[in-house]
Amino acid sequence: MTDESIPEQLKKHSSIYIYFLSLYFVAVGSLYLWGYWSPFGVNILEYLSLTDIAKSTAYPIVSVFISLAIGIVLGEMSSVTQKLPSGGGRNTAEGLFLRKYKRLLGVLYIAGTLALLVFGPVGKWLVLPMLAGAPIALYARGRNLLAYQIPAEAPRSVCLFLLATLPFFAFGLGKTGANSILEGKIFYYVIDNDSITPSSEPSQRIRFIGHAGDFLFFWEPKESILLISKFEAGKTLRLGRFERKS
Repeated sequence: MTDESIPEQLKKHSSIYIYFLSLYFVAVGSLYLWGYWSPFGVNILEYLSLTDIAKSTAYPIVSVFISLAIGIVLGEMSSVTQKLPSGGGRNTAEGLFLRKYKRLLGVLYIAGTLALLVFGPVGKWLVLPMLAGAPIALYARGRNLLAYQIPAEAPRSVCLFLLATLPFFAFGLGKTGANSILEGKIFYYVIDNDSITPSSEPSQRIRFIGHAGDFLFFWEPKESILLISKFEAGKTLRLGRFERKS
């Protein structure tokens, strides 16, 4: 390979990475939307284009990405494994135990994760993303994925864990957001409406779910009815915020 071809190769690889990263973040955004809108029985992708998906999910996805990155970096910095040489824990009691029963422990890990997924409460989405993403990240790390792009092991481990867990966190973030509305924990409610009186409690009022394109979505809590209306130019929508105190 000549020196002149190296920039072309780098340019080609960069284009491929940008393409797959774009698909990855569109998929992450779609998972967030699926998690958020599916409890209301709405196929929100019918109302959105790819550009709309990026715009509507950018803020929540970036927020969870930054929070997750900070947590992983802090965990990596404080990890005791960084104080050990490569393979330094293999001959310890813990290491020998894990090596001897790794298949059984793997089965129990998968079974426990699936049981939590099926039977766990909504709060499970604070834990499930890490349980589901950790094996993927470890597998990718063992195969030296991104070793060429990120030679340093610690930053590469952080990046792989982020990429592995972010889709699950995005879906869980959508699920918990929808549950907050349905359960009346945190939501925005319509202040002006013909079907309510000014003295009505926020829990009795129509709750705002979100918007897509020209359409607004609301939830009527008494009858569990989904309301869809088209946005009218020049009309003001007044919303109040409610947060139930524990």
